[in-house]
Amino acid sequence: MKKHLAMSVFLLVGLCAAVEAESPPFAFQPAEKGYYRFDTGVLRGKMRLDGTYQGIASLVYVPTGMELLKPPGVLSYYRVLTTNFRYGTHGHSAAVRDWPVEGRIVDGGALEIRFPPDPDHPMELTGTFRWRSADTLDLETTIKTPAALPRLELFLSSYFVEGFDALAYVKRNRYGGGKPAALLRADWSELLDGNYVMFPRDEDALRMIYDGRWDIPPNPVTWAFLRWLEAPLAVRRNAEAGLTAVFMSPPADCFAISLPYNKQPADGVAGHRAMYLSLFGRDLAAGQTAKARCRVIVAKDLSDEAVLQRYQQYLKEKP
Repeated sequence: MKKHLAMSVFLLVGLCAAVEAESPPFAFQPAEKGYYRFDTGVLRGKMRLDGTYQGIASLVYVPTGMELLKPPGVLSYYRVLTTNFRYGTHGHSAAVRDWPVEGRIVDGGALEIRFPPDPDHPMELTGTFRWRSADTLDLETTIKTPAALPRLELFLSSYFVEGFDALAYVKRNRYGGGKPAALLRADWSELLDGNYVMFPRDEDALRMIYDGRWDIPPNPVTWAFLRWLEAPLAVRRNAEAGLTAVFMSPPADCFAISLPYNKQPADGVAGHRAMYLSLFGRDLAAGQTAKARCRVIVAKDLSDEAVLQRYQQYLKEKP
């Protein structure tokens, strides 16, 4: 009897140890209704999924307790656009972040959010958020569509508190001069027009940007074009806090990165401290399923060289 009891205890302890070993080190957890929380030891916050302004609404840098975000936060799906068309303008809000959504915890502690099809936006949009490490969050976006979507653009938004200036990873000057590809500040000057700046991947991406989709109200945007992207990589950096937020995506998955200028006249929009990723950028046939990936890293004392190293590591990883 004692032998069997000892064996049972041994098996129970082993099973508990195995379960503990397989538990994800960083995971989303249900919080109050419509919210999910996370705490990696480096970053702590909440995902808001209550029907308005949905996205990671709070992101605190744990060592200092500094809140990094402004509403609606980071990695918030914003708009779905196709050639000269913007979904959601005739029924639900034109902002995806206000569409009905479902959330659930999936394998490994990832958070899956799903925007069901609707007469005003017939595609099904799913995002899977997964912590890869204490400072690194991945997002995989899946779109299933019953109808063709020409030149699909999924516009993903993020907003930071004051002090986070923007840099984009751009090619050398279009006319052959200037520095090699580098992370350059997106500063305003009187030579520029447009209230935001967009960095497209190539000429095909530039034609999409100006095909009429951004002229449609509400909140049309006049984009300025400065330089070509070397790769879908950009940062917002707070020099005083020593913190850098890095946004990256595989070259095939993101065709443009856009943002407000760092410096503008008093009536400008630099206070938004926004970062936008334009995902997909290709035709989807009826019945097709397509995926796009991106990553956000928030780290202390991350140099430009370290940012580029992180991006090269990202490109080598298997999806």
